[in-house]
Amino acid sequence: MQYLIAGARASVGMTSGRYMFEVKIIETLSPAEVLPVTGRAPHPRNLVRLGFSTAGSPLVLGDSEEGVYFDSDGWFGAGRVKQRAGKSLQRDQVIAVVLNMDSSSPNANTVSLFVDGARLSKPQKLPECLHGKTLFPHIAFRNVSVQVNMGASALKELPFKCRMLQAAAAADVVAAEQQKGEFQVVMPVGFPDEGTFDWLDDFLKKNPGYVELSDRKLQEWAASSGLQRPRTTAGASNDKPSFNYGLPSMDDLSVQRVVSTMAAIQPRNYVIMEVKSNLMAEERAAVLKRFSAPHFKKVACVVMGEPKADYKKKVLATILKLKQDRTTAEWRMKKAEIARKQAAAKKAKELVEMRKKAEEQRKKMAEEAKLKKEEEEKVKKAEAAAAKKAEGGDEAKEDTPATAEAEAAPEKAAAVAEEKKEPEAAVAEETKVEEIVDDLGDEPPVASLDDEEKKRCFMPRVGLGDVAPQVLTKAFASFSIPEKDEGFDDVKFEWQPAAKSKEYLRKWVLETKLSTRLDELQPGEYFKEKVLAFQKQVLEWQAKLKTWKAAGAKKDDKASALDIDSVEDVCDIGGGEPLFGHFDVVDWALLQLRFELHLLQDAWKKDVNDEDRIGIPENQLDFYFNKYFKKALNPKAWDKTSAAELVAMVKDTVVLNDDKVLAAKIDEEVQNFQVFVKLAEENRRERKRRIDAGDETARLKYTAPVIPVATPPVAVKPAAKLAVVPAVPAAVLPVGQLKGGAVQQKGAGKGKPGSMMANLMGSMGGKGGNQMGNQNQMGNQMGNQMGGKGGMMGGMMGGMGSMKGAKGGWGKGMW
Repeated sequence: MQYLIAGARASVGMTSGRYMFEVKIIETLSPAEVLPVTGRAPHPRNLVRLGFSTAGSPLVLGDSEEGVYFDSDGWFGAGRVKQRAGKSLQRDQVIAVVLNMDSSSPNANTVSLFVDGARLSKPQKLPECLHGKTLFPHIAFRNVSVQVNMGASALKELPFKCRMLQAAAAADVVAAEQQKGEFQVVMPVGFPDEGTFDWLDDFLKKNPGYVELSDRKLQEWAASSGLQRPRTTAGASNDKPSFNYGLPSMDDLSVQRVVSTMAAIQPRNYVIMEVKSNLMAEERAAVLKRFSAPHFKKVACVVMGEPKADYKKKVLATILKLKQDRTTAEWRMKKAEIARKQAAAKKAKELVEMRKKAEEQRKKMAEEAKLKKEEEEKVKKAEAAAAKKAEGGDEAKEDTPATAEAEAAPEKAAAVAEEKKEPEAAVAEETKVEEIVDDLGDEPPVASLDDEEKKRCFMPRVGLGDVAPQVLTKAFASFSIPEKDEGFDDVKFEWQPAAKSKEYLRKWVLETKLSTRLDELQPGEYFKEKVLAFQKQVLEWQAKLKTWKAAGAKKDDKASALDIDSVEDVCDIGGGEPLFGHFDVVDWALLQLRFELHLLQDAWKKDVNDEDRIGIPENQLDFYFNKYFKKALNPKAWDKTSAAELVAMVKDTVVLNDDKVLAAKIDEEVQNFQVFVKLAEENRRERKRRIDAGDETARLKYTAPVIPVATPPVAVKPAAKLAVVPAVPAAVLPVGQLKGGAVQQKGAGKGKPGSMMANLMGSMGGKGGNQMGNQNQMGNQMGNQMGGKGGMMGGMMGGMGSMKGAKGGWGKGMW
C-alpha cells in the first residue's frame, strides 16, 4: 500500500461564504521494500494534497476536473493542470486552506494556502466548472500521518478573520446524504466476452454510490497514484490483468488481500467484479462468507442470454461508429493520396509548359538566325549576279537570284514544314500529363452495418479477453447460476428469465467443451496397451511376409480375386500366402495411419470420460495427435495440405462428421487388428484397378519419414590387470630414476619408457611411452586405456601418462 495515494472527503460541503480547515503533518514514513526492486516507484514517496472537490469525484485529488488542491511540493492543481504556488510544506507546520465563495468579496471563487498563519500562496481561481457547486474539504496523502482540524477554533489564526468550517452558518453549508441501515453487495454473473464489463459500467453510471472491487479498479488506483501501467504478460485478461510493476509489495497481490479484508468491515455499497469467480459456486460462497455482517444485503445479478433492446442498440451504435471511423480514415487516406498525385501532376504540367516555352524561344532564335543567314546569302548572291551580269550579259540572266530562289521555293517550304512538324509533335507528346480526377466527394461515405453485424448482441473482442484461455479451460465446466440457498438475499435476472438463462448456460458450456482444448489431458493405460499390442502384431506380420517371400512367393491370381471379407486369417489366405503379401511402403504407412487415427478417437473418449465431448474437433486434431503419439500429423508427407484431407484418405476407417469432429466408421473399439489389414488391402486393390485403367490420380505420393540410424556401441575391451608394487620413497632415488608407486598398470603397447609428472604424495608411474615425457623426467607412466604402443594416463594420485604412445596409437587399457 506504500505506493498508493489514500484519500478522504468531508461529509459537509460549502455552497457560499468564506471558511477554512487545517492540516498538520505529524509523521513521515519510509517503509522498506522487499528486494529485488526492478520497477520505478512513484515520486514523491511522501505526499499530501489539500483542497476541495465535488461529491462523487475520485478520492485521489487531481484525478478529475472536479477538484482543486495544494500539494506538499508547493504546487497548485486544478483538475489535471498544475502550476507553481509556493514553497514546499514541512512536518509540524499548521497548514490552512481557505475557500472563498463569498460573491461580494473581490477574491470570490478562489482558494488560498496559509502556513503557520502566514500566506504561502496568492488566491488561486477556481475553474469555471466548479462555480456554483457544493465543494467538500478533501485530503489525499501517501506515507504520512496527518492531523485534520475542522473544529470550531483554529490552531493558528490568520491575519484576517476567517471561521472554521464547523463554525459555518447553516445557510452556507450542505451535509452530504449518509446512507444508513442496509448496504448492498452486488455480484454480476455473466459469461466472458459477453458484455459483463459493459453491463457493470452502465450500472456504475446509474449508481455512482457503489464501489467497484476488482483488479482493473486497483490498476486504475495505481495509475492515479503515479505508477506506470505494467506490460501485458502471458495469461493476462480483463478479469485478471498483469500485476508486474517490478515492486514486490505490488506484485505479490497483497494489495488485493488488504482491500478485500477492509471492504468487509466498511459499511458501503459494493460491486464485486470477478468474472470467473462469480460463475463458480465454491468461490461465490467464499465471497459471501466475508460479507456476512447483517447490514450487507447480498444480491446476484445474472447477466446471461440475449441482452435487452437498449443494450443491443448501444452495441450496434458502437460497432457502427467504429466502422464509420475506419471508413472515414480510409477515405481521408485516399483523399490525401489523390491530393498528392494532383500536386505532382500540376508540377509536371508546369514543367512541360516551361519546356514548351523554352522550345519556342529556341525555335524563334533559330529562325531569326536562319533568316539572317539567308539574307546574307541573298546579298552575296546578288553581288555575284551583278558581277556576272556586268561580265556576260544574257548568260547571267539565267542564273539570277530570283530565278534560283523561285526554283528552290517548293523544296524549301517542304523542309520548313517538316522541321516545324517534328518539334510540334514532340511537344504535344510531352504535354500529355495524366489528369487526376477526385471522385471521392467532399464528405466521407456513410458506413452501414451488414446483415451479420446487425445480428451481433455483443461487442467483438479486441485485445485481451475477459478470462485467459488457460483459466477458462480449467474452470468453465464448473460454471453455474447462483441460487438463493448459496447465501444470497436476492437473485436478479437482468436480461433473460431464470429458465432461459439456465438453458443458455447449458448450451454455452456444451459449445465451449467442443471448442476448448484439454491441455493437461494425458494418454491413459488403454492407449498405451493398444499401441504396444499393435506394434507387436505388425512385427509378426512383417516376419510372416519375410518368411513367405523367402520361400519363393508367387503371385496368385485367385488370391487377388479373393473376397476380403471372407478371410479369417490375414496371415494365410491359402498356400501360406498372407493377405498383405503385396503391401509396399505406402500400404504399410496407410495401415498405420488407419490404426493411429482410429485409436486416437477411441482412447481420447475414454480418457476424457465426458458424454458432452462427442469427439475431437477438426481444428484440434493436430494437437491431440501430437500429444498421444509424440509426433506430428504430417499431411505434407502424403502431398496433402490439411488434416481433413489426410482423414479423407482413410474414410473407410474414420471421418470428420457433420459436427466436424473425428468419428469412427467401424467399431469404435477394435479387438482384432486384422480389420486394418483388410481395409488396407481393399484400398490397395482399388487403387491398382484405377491405375491400370489409366487413372493416374489414384497413384499416391508418399514421402517416408527419415529415421536416423543408431550407431552401434563400440565394444570396450577389458582393462589391463593391476599389479601391486611396493612404493619407494621419492627422496631415496635421484631425479630421473623414480620408479612406479603403489599402483602400476601395464600398457598395451611397447612405447619408450617415459613419465608425465611426479605425484606430490609419492610418485607413482608405470611403463609406457609418453608423448610429452622422456627418460629423464620424474615418475613413471601408468597404464593406459587408449594407448597403442604407449601409455594413456596415470592415476590421479600417482602421475599422469600420455594420451598417445611414442611409437604407437591410442591405448586400450583402462586403469
